[in-house]
Amino acid sequence: MRCPHFAFRLPLHLLLPLALCLGLVLLLSACSSTNRLLKARPVTLTSFFEHPQLAQDARKQLGFQKVWTTPDRAVLAASLTKRRLYIAPVTLAYLRPVDKALATQEIAWGLQRQERDIAIRLHQEFTAAFQRSPRPLYQLACQPGPDTVILQLALTELNPTSPKGNAVMTMMKIAVSPVAALGGFFTKGNIAIEGKMLVPMPMPAASSSSVPAIPTKGRGKPAVKPTSKPSSPLQHRPYFQFADNEADKLTLVSARDYQPYGHAVHTIREWAVHFEEMTRAPRGTKVGDSSAVTLRVY
Repeated sequence: MRCPHFAFRLPLHLLLPLALCLGLVLLLSACSSTNRLLKARPVTLTSFFEHPQLAQDARKQLGFQKVWTTPDRAVLAASLTKRRLYIAPVTLAYLRPVDKALATQEIAWGLQRQERDIAIRLHQEFTAAFQRSPRPLYQLACQPGPDTVILQLALTELNPTSPKGNAVMTMMKIAVSPVAALGGFFTKGNIAIEGKMLVPMPMPAASSSSVPAIPTKGRGKPAVKPTSKPSSPLQHRPYFQFADNEADKLTLVSARDYQPYGHAVHTIREWAVHFEEMTRAPRGTKVGDSSAVTLRVY
């Protein structure tokens, strides 16, 4: 028995706008200058980031908007000898309130701001990037130590995507014009982080004049109480910092557009991979930035 054959064909009035949308997305993704134009702008650094006035633009070289490297050669030299990395829990102490109109409205309608879940995911993805790397520079450590550098991460902005707004934009892209895709600017969410690498350094030795003298009975000079030499206490000094802000990618149609934090999770994964690659890349090597446009459905 022959099964009936059903052919699904889009009407011409829908097929043409879809073709134009696809062409527009392909054109934008191929143009590097347009990609830079569509990327999210840097946000103001928080007090988590030390020496913000010395931060440099690194978008063309490292894929992060702002970076800072210590000018202290001793600290930098000490960091180069370490091969263990402890990733500290992500802090939410510097997270700013939601500041986008549609995102604020979505939260008023009952959307949950999942900052704790996103912070956990951020830690998990950075950990996984080193675990999956074929040649990681660092071996992960469970706790800080004298031979271990520390990566501290702060989530500083988290504006969810507007699923309802994107549903309207999708209908407009198909039914009206592919140019309506640019209206997604108002429905986009964004996520911003700051990171800090610290290396353990011995604290400066105390002056011998601070050792109390023990007076002796009778004549002679005061005797200093003999003590065993204690181990030098350590202080953690920052030697590298980075900051980045990413908005939702421009899409033709993607499942991420209808998930409040779908784009944010994808961005976190890209950050983690870029950071791990950066740690083992030879000095001066370019680590590419992510694209502001995607054709991926998921």
